[in-house]
Amino acid sequence: MFVAACHPGQPANSQSPLHGDVVRWNLPGKLDEISGLALTHDERLLAITDEEAIVYEFDYTAGRLVKAFALGEPTLRDDFEGIAVLHDTVWLMNSKGDLYSAREGSDGERVEYEKHKFAFKDDCELEGLAADERQNALILICKDAKRKKDRLIFTWSMDADSGKSRLPEAEIADRLGKKRVHPSGVEVDRESGDLLVVAARENAVFRLSRNGGFLGVIMRLDSGRHRQAEGITITKDGRLLIADEANNGPATLTIYPSY
Repeated sequence: MFVAACHPGQPANSQSPLHGDVVRWNLPGKLDEISGLALTHDERLLAITDEEAIVYEFDYTAGRLVKAFALGEPTLRDDFEGIAVLHDTVWLMNSKGDLYSAREGSDGERVEYEKHKFAFKDDCELEGLAADERQNALILICKDAKRKKDRLIFTWSMDADSGKSRLPEAEIADRLGKKRVHPSGVEVDRESGDLLVVAARENAVFRLSRNGGFLGVIMRLDSGRHRQAEGITITKDGRLLIADEANNGPATLTIYPSY
């Protein structure tokens, strides 16, 4: 039986002070396999884990779980790799790129959902989802190509034809001193429209233009602090949030004051 994540207002973790104004929260066990982050229009943080369509709201200013709601009865199960909020709709994505849409639920609620087949799922394994409000579209990013070496960025539009563009992997890998690049999360910068991509294996965050052009490395992640970065999002005031799965330690949410 699905139950709520916690009693609203109950602290769920502890804060670890880092250098400067950087804050890291240790996440509760329910979020050990956190795989994606998304902010609502009013800046509430939603998160998804790998195996079940249970959406958690986490108060990143106070370090506590606020609520959880589930898609389906029984709870939908899949290999979830991303979450996004576009207008008033919550979207989940599996590793094949299939999308599930639902309204946001209250604590402990089950909500109905719709499934949307992804036209490009044979191209690669997907591992990042973001909302592009300017284009009224969703952005999906490829981690591992199935048929060729190209990493791809997909646009799933609500108003126009969907499309795809190549991610400049060779250029990014060269700048990072790596052979390959494996994106694990993506977010749209609402100010510029650029894409911010986190790559867990390469311990880096980099910026791409809307059409996939490489704009530079933003941050190299400390592997001791970021054991497996799987989710990324940006607040309206420019704070960068990165979520790491549990890996020889608790799952964490790190908040950088700027990027």
